[in-house]
Amino acid sequence: MNAVVITGKVESDVKVLNTKNGTPLCRFTLLSDGRKFNCLIAGKKAFGFVYEVQIGSEITIKSVINERNQLVVQKFNVLNPPNYFGQVFDYKGHRMPHKKVLF
Repeated sequence: MNAVVITGKVESDVKVLNTKNGTPLCRFTLLSDGRKFNCLIAGKKAFGFVYEVQIGSEITIKSVINERNQLVVQKFNVLNPPNYFGQVFDYKGHRMPHKKVLF
């Protein structure tokens, strides 16, 4: 098994796929040194990844390479987390779990 540590920027939207057994699976593209890598995150780590990372976020991943030459992420670290101070997002922007309604 080949282990890889890569630092780069998230280039594509983080797509969440549902598997038959209910395990969440995230897919995204990482750009590092002019090369694009297809990356996957499975399990509980996928939930945290969706909320912490957006397009353009710089991350470091520790991963293994599967038989399709995709990087299966074991650990990740967000190097420059986005600052949401003073911003409000709806669910499509995935910063709040629900919309707040003003009466």
